[in-house]
Amino acid sequence: MEIRMRLPNTEKPELGQLLELCEADDNLGLCLACGEEAYGVEPDASWYECEGCGACNVFGAEEILIRGLYVDEE
Repeated sequence: MEIRMRLPNTEKPELGQLLELCEADDNLGLCLACGEEAYGVEPDASWYECEGCGACNVFGAEEILIRGLYVDEE
């Protein structure tokens, strides 16, 4: 099984989407490789494996905000 740990340049979420995920308080995260939402992810999670694409690029929404791994839509 191949494990990929890299941050792609293409699937950074928008700030508004991240704020919605944080406010929902549902332990959601995002895969920064494919953009798929991940469930049961702690707010400070990093490098979890994505169930959709298999890449180890799932981060908690709050962690994405802290690291600045998003696109500001303004």
